[in-house]
Formats: sequence, C-alpha cells, structure tokens
Amino acid sequence: MYFLLFVGGIVLLALVLNLRQRVQRLEQFLQSGSTQSTPEPNYSAVPRPVYSPPLNAAFEPSVQPIQAGSIDLEKFIAWLKEDWLLKLGAFLLLIGFGWLATYAFLNNWIGPMGRITLGIIAGALFIILGSWRIKDYLNQGGVFLVLGSTTILLTIFAAREIYDFFTPLSALVVMFLSTAFVALASVKYNSQSLSLASLILAGAAPLFTNSPAPDYVGLFLYLFVVILGAIWIVALTGQRELTAAALILVAVYSWPHLFSLTSADLGALLPFAYAFTAIFFITNTAGILKLKGRDIIPDLITAGGNGLFLLSWIMAAAPDEWKSLIISAWMIVFAAGAFLTFRLTQRREPFYVYAGVGVAMLAAATAAELNGAALTIAYTIESGMIALVAYVILKDVHVAEGVSLLLLGSIVLSSNSLTSPIWATSVLHKHFFVLLVLGLTLEGLGLFFLPRVREAKDKEASQVNTSLLVVGSLYFYALLWLSLHALLRNDDTAVMLSLVVYTIIGLITYFYGLANEKRVLKIYGAVLLVFVVGRLLLVDVWKMEIAGKIVTFFMIGALLVSTAFFGRQRKIADHPSSNQ
Repeated sequence: MYFLLFVGGIVLLALVLNLRQRVQRLEQFLQSGSTQSTPEPNYSAVPRPVYSPPLNAAFEPSVQPIQAGSIDLEKFIAWLKEDWLLKLGAFLLLIGFGWLATYAFLNNWIGPMGRITLGIIAGALFIILGSWRIKDYLNQGGVFLVLGSTTILLTIFAAREIYDFFTPLSALVVMFLSTAFVALASVKYNSQSLSLASLILAGAAPLFTNSPAPDYVGLFLYLFVVILGAIWIVALTGQRELTAAALILVAVYSWPHLFSLTSADLGALLPFAYAFTAIFFITNTAGILKLKGRDIIPDLITAGGNGLFLLSWIMAAAPDEWKSLIISAWMIVFAAGAFLTFRLTQRREPFYVYAGVGVAMLAAATAAELNGAALTIAYTIESGMIALVAYVILKDVHVAEGVSLLLLGSIVLSSNSLTSPIWATSVLHKHFFVLLVLGLTLEGLGLFFLPRVREAKDKEASQVNTSLLVVGSLYFYALLWLSLHALLRNDDTAVMLSLVVYTIIGLITYFYGLANEKRVLKIYGAVLLVFVVGRLLLVDVWKMEIAGKIVTFFMIGALLVSTAFFGRQRKIADHPSSNQ
C-alpha cells in the first residue's frame, strides 16, 4: 500500500508540474493582448529540451542568466534557484523514502530480498520518470535521473554492507550501469551538469562495494574505463571541464598510494598512471589544437595537473635506477607537445604550460641522478640552455629573460659552495667550478640578451638583464676572494689584493659610465667603491695587522686620489679657455 501511494504521489507530482506549465503559458499568452489566433502548442513534438521556469515564478522574479566571468559559487546559487521547489521536493522524497524503508524494515514488513528489490525498483522508476521529463524540461529530468541513480547506488551499498548480497564485482557493474545511463542522457541532451554528476557517481561507486580485500589493480582498471567514458563525452559534447574533473578523480584515488598509506604494489599500478597521463595529454593537445583563438584555460589547468600527477607517480613508484630515464622520456613528450602546439596555434599559453612541465621533469631527472655540487652545476647549465631555447623558439627577449629566473634555484644551491670548509685548503675543487659555471652562465646570458634588450626597449627586461650581469659579477668577486684566501697563507694579503682589484674595477666602470652617460654603470662602480671603503673602515681596520693596514689603506687611497687627475683632464678638455 505504501509503495503504491509512493508511486502514485510521484505520478501526481509529474501531472501537476505539467499542468502548471500549461497554465503559465496560457497566462502569458492572455497578458500579451495579442488578437492573433495561435495554435495549441504540440508538447510532444518539442525537438529539444528547454529549461523550465522556476515553479515559484508567479511570486518571485525569474532567475537572470549568469554572465560570462561569474564565479562558480554564483552559478551554483543560480542553479539552486532554478526549479528550487523541484529540487527541494526530490530531496524530501529521498529522505521520506529512507524513513519509509526504515520503518518497514523495523517492523519486518519486507524481507531482505524485498527491501533491496524495492530500492532498485524505486531508483529505476526515478530514472524512467527523468527520461520522460527530460524530453521537455532538461533541468527537471536531470534531477530525477541523478536521484534514481543515487538511489540505486545506496541500495546496492546497503545490500553489500548489511545483507552481503551480490559480489563486489556484480555490485560495481550494477552501479556503473545506472551511472552510465545518466552519462548517455548528458550526451544526448548536452548537459554539463549531468555529465559531471555521472562522473561523480561513477567515481564514488567503488566506495560502495564493501570489498573484503582491496583489489587495487581492479580498482584502477575500473577507473580507466570511467576515464575513457568521460573522454568520450568530451569528444562528443566539447565539455572540456570534464577532463579536469576526471583528472581530479584519478588523483584522489592515487593519493593514498603516493603517500604510502596503503600496502599496494605500486609497481603494478604505475602502468595505469602512464595510461591516464597519455589519455589526458592526447585529449588536451587535441583540444588546444582544435580550439584556436578560444578560451583554453581548462585545458591548461589539466595539462599542468597531468604533469604533476605523472611526476608524483614516477617519484613514488618507479625503480630508482630507472627514474631519470623514465622522466627524461616523458620530458621529451611534453617538450614536443609544447613545440607542436606553439607552431600550429601560435599561442604561448600552451607552450608555457607544457614547457613548464618539461622543465620540472628535467629538474626531477637531474635530482634523481646527481647531488651536491654536481647537481648545482647541472641545474645551472640546464637553466641557461632553457632560457636560450625559449628565445630561439619565441623570439621574445622578455619571456626568455623571465625563463632565466630558473637560475634562482642554482643560486640557492650554491650557498653550500660559498661556505664550504674546503676553501681553507685548496683552490681547484668542485665548489670552485660551481661558482665559476654559475658566474659564467649569468654573465653569458646577460651579455647575450643585452643588445636584444636595447633593441626591444623593454624596461622590465632591461632590469632583469642588469640583475643577471650584476649577480654574475658578484660570483666572480666571491671566487676571487675565496681563491686568494685559499692560495695565500696570509689573510691580510688576500684581503688587500681582493680590495685593490675591486677598487680598480669600480673606478673603471664608474668613469666609463660617467664618460658615456651610462647611469647603470656609474651607479655600479660607485656602489662597489663604497663597499670597499666601508669594509676597510668597519671590518679590516679592526682585524688586520698594522703592516697590512698601512699597505692596504695606502694602495686604496692612492687609487682613489688618482681619480682627481682624470676629473681635472676632463674639465680642461671641456673648458679649454680656463688655462688662458
């Protein structure tokens, strides 16, 4: 009796909704004041579903369409407002059905098999009602479809959890079929919300199987089938956001394995990670190439997340002796994708994302093989080459100099070479070459980009180029300082020679900038001279022996005083009449 009343209530609700729509259309026709005869619309011949107005449209203003650029929260709120009475009623029906089933179970009205059968029949009825309703009203029909599929999932979960009906595999198959029906409807009616709902339901289905022993290989095989279905939907409907959602689903299931929260054999799951990565890579690349000149933000997010997903799996599951080789192979794939998308679309966003993933993989491969000073040298050379390759491909000095900021990683790693205790005993060692290679790379990039920066007249690029040259010179100063202290047994002599060289370089750059009106060189030379004098007065005057103080102060002072003659000659050259 309760079951018949329940089904009758659903049918009555559907009839009321249909009559309400007819009444609303008739009222709109009468209010328009049109005198023309209009034939009765044929609702059975509607070629495509339309969005139904809210059930409370007589009392509240209609929901305004969401403008482009609105945030997802506003879209979700707007979705809730549309047919909110229907959604609320569906939610209450689901709760009421649960209470009815609970009451019947407690009073033993229905046996275990009947209870499960009742739940599956109820879910099937909701799906049938949604299939009928979606032909005319997309939003209402979608709600009933999702409600029916969810009911079946919860019923199968109860069958497995409480009564131990079905096997984990058969339960998963039944749940998957119910979600597949929702997916088919999303393709037929091109509904993004239904596509996302079907993916979520299909992804949650393995959690409801109550498997006695976890079968991770079977789980990832099921996820592979789900991902193929999602990609099929994307190919037919163009809903590229579904690809990002599918990647998130796989990442969620991968999380426990990547952080050793399970005892699964990671080596058996690593091929699935390769397969997922390949599918997402091909889908993204095809989407970017197809959507020339259109918004590709979802594809870019998926591309970056895909690279991070793959790199995490390789670092966690691949054998140590094969990590660098595997990462290098995938790095070539992503680099080829970057070059291909840029050549065919002339868009830089895909190039940046794919190239960024390739750079991250190159860094990971290098870290897997090297450490210490060798790692710093390798990072330095790789970063310099990447900056040059970026300029060759893009022909944009601004972007290329931005890429050169990858050298910041090498600069951080070089701190160990600057403070290594080995400088107290020898000069030529691995830390010497770390500072030498880093200084040469910085100076080389700065000198390479200098004429191109001047030609482009890019102020920001000019600042980056100046930073490259200045930081590179600092490494040469540090190398000179450390080498002289290691080579000479007398620290005072090493300090004196270093400061003299610094002073000469400062004077040369200062007067060259002054003569040629190069403001940057003038400031550079002045700062270097101030550093020398400041160190003499604040540090060396307290640490040196008296003989070292005398010689050092005399030499530095003589060099500075000699500048008066340079200034005098220039003044005479500028004003020849001053001697008359």
